Amino acid sequence: MNIHLKKALRARLIAVASFLAIVIILPVFIWLNHEKPALRWLSLAIWWAPLLLAVPGMFKGKTYTYGWTGFIILLPFFYAFFYITEPTKVVWASVIVVLSVIYFLMSVSYVKQFALSQGVKTNADAKKAKGIE
Repeated sequence: MNIHLKKALRARLIAVASFLAIVIILPVFIWLNHEKPALRWLSLAIWWAPLLLAVPGMFKGKTYTYGWTGFIILLPFFYAFFYITEPTKVVWASVIVVLSVIYFLMSVSYVKQFALSQGVKTNADAKKAKGIE
């Protein structure tokens, strides 16, 4: 097996684990933060629901999904970062922030290493592989 492919699979495993941990922890964190049920459901729809769109593509290993979820992972990052200064919520918020950063770094690593394992080293190589040039 190619060394880049091994690195890509390791990065993908860590990325999926951290993403799933965020998907599980974030709704609990949101639920505990809001006392009014309407705010709970609105916060879940805004901050958590977009993450669920990525789950099927992640399990299929689509590099495109790992690319665009780098932007989507900013939602839980910003939500948790807002609460990181509150003493009662610092642990939950810190865990979500750290998991978001880990996911981002591992998703970028997965996309890069997977491309290298396929022989793509430059943008020109990528365009040739897709048949654009």
